[in-house]
Amino acid sequence: MLRAPAKRRVGQQVVVSESAVRAALDTVMDPHMNVSLPAMGMVRRVDISDSGLVDVGLVFPCVGCPAWDLIQSELKQAVGAVAGVTRVKVKVEWNHQWNRNDIAPEARIIAREHGYCI
Repeated sequence: MLRAPAKRRVGQQVVVSESAVRAALDTVMDPHMNVSLPAMGMVRRVDISDSGLVDVGLVFPCVGCPAWDLIQSELKQAVGAVAGVTRVKVKVEWNHQWNRNDIAPEARIIAREHGYCI
């Protein structure tokens, strides 16, 4: 079971921990292979504002991914549950290109089991 790090407060506001946000991202799965978005190499950026806005930049293995809406919804739900998060914004990072080398070694095994040539 994942435990979020202790909450830090500035005044009365909870400071959002990047490690807690990243732990939440680890729970969001690519629905095609049941591998986390970070393990698939899809998370390119995580920015956290002082007001609790979390802005996540993603890349997708294919243009027009049919699971985009599902992934975005699940990501917003998981990250939005982190203490201190007031809003979650997800943006496709078109200036970055995903490639097979971005997949974590453990996720490569699962990809091969699903018939992907990695």
